[in-house]
Amino acid sequence: MSYLQFLSNLTFIDISIIVSYLLVSIFVGLYFRNKGKDDIDSYFVSQRNLPWWLLGTSMVATTLSIDTPIVIISWIRDPGIWKNWFWWSFLFTHCLVIFFFSRYWRRAEVITDNQIIEMRYSGKPAEYLRLFKASYFSLFFNLIISAWIISAFLKIFNVVLGYDSTIFLIITTSVALLYTASSGLKGIVVNDFIQYFIAFAGSFILVFFLINSDEIGGISNYFSLVNSLPAEKLKMIPSIYNHDDFMIFISYAVVVWWSSHNADGGGYIIQRLCSAKTEKDGVFGSIWFVLNHYVLRFAPWIIIGLCALILYPTESSQLVDNEEIYPLLIKDYVGVGFKGFLIVTLLAAYMSTISTQINWGSSYLVNDLYKRFICKDETELHYVFVSKIFTVLFLIAALFLGLRIKNIGSAWIFLWSVSSGLGFFLIARWFWWRINSWSEISALISSIVLSLIFYLLDFYGTIEISFIFKLLIIPISIAIGLLATFFTSPEDPSTLKYFYEKIRPDGFWKFSNAQTNNDSFFSPILSSLMLASSILILIYAVIQLATGNLFGFTVASCLGGIILFYIVKGIKD
Repeated sequence: MSYLQFLSNLTFIDISIIVSYLLVSIFVGLYFRNKGKDDIDSYFVSQRNLPWWLLGTSMVATTLSIDTPIVIISWIRDPGIWKNWFWWSFLFTHCLVIFFFSRYWRRAEVITDNQIIEMRYSGKPAEYLRLFKASYFSLFFNLIISAWIISAFLKIFNVVLGYDSTIFLIITTSVALLYTASSGLKGIVVNDFIQYFIAFAGSFILVFFLINSDEIGGISNYFSLVNSLPAEKLKMIPSIYNHDDFMIFISYAVVVWWSSHNADGGGYIIQRLCSAKTEKDGVFGSIWFVLNHYVLRFAPWIIIGLCALILYPTESSQLVDNEEIYPLLIKDYVGVGFKGFLIVTLLAAYMSTISTQINWGSSYLVNDLYKRFICKDETELHYVFVSKIFTVLFLIAALFLGLRIKNIGSAWIFLWSVSSGLGFFLIARWFWWRINSWSEISALISSIVLSLIFYLLDFYGTIEISFIFKLLIIPISIAIGLLATFFTSPEDPSTLKYFYEKIRPDGFWKFSNAQTNNDSFFSPILSSLMLASSILILIYAVIQLATGNLFGFTVASCLGGIILFYIVKGIKD
């Protein structure tokens, strides 16, 4: 199918919506182009003046990537709803962010999360750690994330458009690059705000068309068809009698969330927390993010996933790639006049994430590599100019790599494994004075080396490496990190004291009143657990709604809502 043939299948309204969206995105970037021109502080953290509703919505939009519904719907199909615990488990991380790290990061007044390294640690090891992590997370880690987002774009639009969508990718990415490079974070978060609500509305439009398709025949018939699906597909927690699945669930819920590189927030979340107008804006922005990310946004996706099971049974021999189901639904079931809007929702999901990734990646390259180690004494205007150059170069590299990633879900899990021993120390460094730079260095290197060994053994068929087997990376890396901690000297006392006085962290510090500090430490932990419980109850409520249990939905949503209200009401400045 040629481009002209495809356009002929769209109405004038469809084409107008697509073009209008791209023009609005460009306009926002150009409108805010002066907001990021003064220095890299304004370019990467928007002069630290973002209100809670804008930074929180931007967090949600950034995580609402074009690849996310692909993977989630694929997992709902096989092995079932419970597989989403891989990302649900990070709820516990985000609750700790709300009650601990959102305040810490705002107090730190850094541009990147890497910058905290030389505030917390001292000497040459701290320099080497900052240099290594900046190189690793920008040139490898974040580059792979950006590449799999690009891969997801191609996977979706090759199906939706019916031909190779590389040119469409280049056009769309160029628009995202234009507003990202011209306006920095301010233009990104304003576009994120618009893009999130477009994408959110689009998912409900798709739900409407799927439920009212000829094959499903309305909401009542949908509930009947859902309840005829295999029971194991509909469970929030897999059966304990299915040993392999249950052990994977346990590993997600108990281990994955605190062991990864996102354990104290994660790069782009931290970037927005550092951009908050006040600490309270960071806290409430994080709460808004958690509610949207885990509950509101998930509601249409689970219905879409269950509709996909009905419309494209897993037993069908015609379907090879579960990750192509989502675009097939749009192609086959969206009515005339709405495809343009659904295409825009996909563009919004893609552009919100890719703009953040390239801005975040270039922030490492400029702030933690170029300015810190290569060219230390240039003007701020010079660094802003270099930031724009790195933004372009980073995106070109991501485009090149994105054409080569095939399995997006596998890329998710591989990236988790290569940093799976680091999370323990990312959390511990805020609460325990004895953690030093060698703790992080040894844990990160151990994780990388072990992950590559397991990957190569699995790739060449020497040993079949299961996910459970990969969990061995965590205790081994932590053990190596702790050994390095105790066999090396503590950090310089003056560095620790400066960090403590600036951040005012909870936990176990030589400079604190132990009783007061421990009291303030355990109360937020209890609040984190209660908030996590309320969100999990609300996730359960969404599943009950999607499967037709309206009584269960009502009870669970009321209970979860009451706990959530109680927690939010009790938050103090």
